[in-house]
Amino acid sequence: MLILRKIQFKKGGRTMASLDAKKLSDDYFKWYKNNSKFYNIKSDVVRIDLPFYDNFSDEISIYAVKNRDNTIKISDDGWTINNLEDMGVSISRSPKRKEIFIKQLKTYGVQTDGTELFIDKLSYEKFPEAKHRVLQAILFVNDMFMTAKSNTSTLFLEDLNTFFENNGIRTTKNANFIGQSGLTHKFEYTIAGFKDIPTKLIKTMSYANNPMFAKSILTDVEQTRPILDDRSAFYVFLNDLDKENKPKAINEDILNLFTQNEIKPVLYSKRNEVVKELSE
Repeated sequence: MLILRKIQFKKGGRTMASLDAKKLSDDYFKWYKNNSKFYNIKSDVVRIDLPFYDNFSDEISIYAVKNRDNTIKISDDGWTINNLEDMGVSISRSPKRKEIFIKQLKTYGVQTDGTELFIDKLSYEKFPEAKHRVLQAILFVNDMFMTAKSNTSTLFLEDLNTFFENNGIRTTKNANFIGQSGLTHKFEYTIAGFKDIPTKLIKTMSYANNPMFAKSILTDVEQTRPILDDRSAFYVFLNDLDKENKPKAINEDILNLFTQNEIKPVLYSKRNEVVKELSE
């Protein structure tokens, strides 16, 4: 497992240890806790400001509402759908987008009434894990639909589905794993291993230059890696094509973040280069 392994690299003539996965994970959760803010805006409503940002560089906020039966509802208060509409992306007007939208929400255990994203009737004990799932759903939905305005024919997930099917790559979609922190982490695709062939877990980035979403993917991997066979392989498919279907530059810091943590970044424009290894 990466958490038990040290990889050496040289800097300025000195040998230095690479990033330690456990320390990275611990530091991430410490940062997350220290930068999450809870406010009582009413006696039965708590606003939670999270250290993640939307497409307009505004902090993401969700709300915990106490129900009459003493359970809790977690909601984005309509932020996600409103944000997409402000970018010119309508979910409700496209039956196909709506179908994909609802299907992806279900993989996180999140519901929608067409206005807000929420999980309802929660016990206090279930609140932390549910809050995590709502945040994951918000980040994923925004990434998935961010390019929809300029590319209205298909979504990145649809393109990937076609790629895997055309190349006979048998994947399982939307697999969830309970990480070492007890929280659930979703991978858009998994490819089963066999004997000496490792299991492959795949994340996706529709908007490939989103560093905050890249960090959340790293967290998913580092929380999941220790509970799996240490030979499991992790991939991230990044959409590097513009609206004219031409490759565009991807932030090197994002690519390095993945590579340095043993996550293989795959540019969609170069997807055919990994067909053989994914087919094994």
